[in-house]
Amino acid sequence: MRNKYSEEYKTSAVKMVLIEGKSPIEVAHNLGKPVGLLYKWIRKYKGIDSKGKSNDSQDEVKQLKNEIQELKKQLVTSEQYREILKKAAAYFAAQTL
Repeated sequence: MRNKYSEEYKTSAVKMVLIEGKSPIEVAHNLGKPVGLLYKWIRKYKGIDSKGKSNDSQDEVKQLKNEIQELKKQLVTSEQYREILKKAAAYFAAQTL
């Protein structure tokens, strides 16, 4: 039968490692728990899945790709405006001579 631990218990164990700087092996030994279980809690606390990737990283990558596309569009538009202004400036400069 599996033991169920409260979120408060898990969080306090994880904080001993992450905030207080104790080694995971020491904390697991003091709690009488397997070190693998403590590492699992740490990964969950950090929001990392079993493959080592952050749960939010995939969403973040999509957002960054969309932002890059939007910025590229804005760059093209800005370059077009700049070219129009250069031509207009050259035209008006020629008119004043």
